[in-house]
Amino acid sequence: MTCSYRKHFPALALFQETDLQEGTAIEELDESEEGRDDKSLVCAGCLNPITRNQYRISKQGQHKHVFFNPSGLVFELGCFSTASGCFQTGQSTLEFTWFDGYAWQITLCSACNLHLGWLYRSREGDGFYGLILGALLEQSP
Repeated sequence: MTCSYRKHFPALALFQETDLQEGTAIEELDESEEGRDDKSLVCAGCLNPITRNQYRISKQGQHKHVFFNPSGLVFELGCFSTASGCFQTGQSTLEFTWFDGYAWQITLCSACNLHLGWLYRSREGDGFYGLILGALLEQSP
């Protein structure tokens, strides 16, 4: 089902209407990332270590995804298997999930409480982090 989100969410005007389908992610192509596995990703707000490039994973065929929430805010996420520098808050929910079969829970920086993304968990117990790439900085070892 194709929807006209532009009139409700002006921030989405930069995307083609045909790209915006109910429940469909607008995904970016992954760039070559060779030689970056040893780098840490830190919170952009306080430089607290969050995760490492070596924990990057692919979900729905890609590491990077671009999604919008019901308020029209657009997020560029990267998927990671672990993120030890953050904690979860609030209830898990399947409402408006960006990854089918996964409930989400808000994830904050453990040092400064900056919103870093979401932890996604399936009923089977597997999970991953969808972290807001603009909230992270890459830091050399």
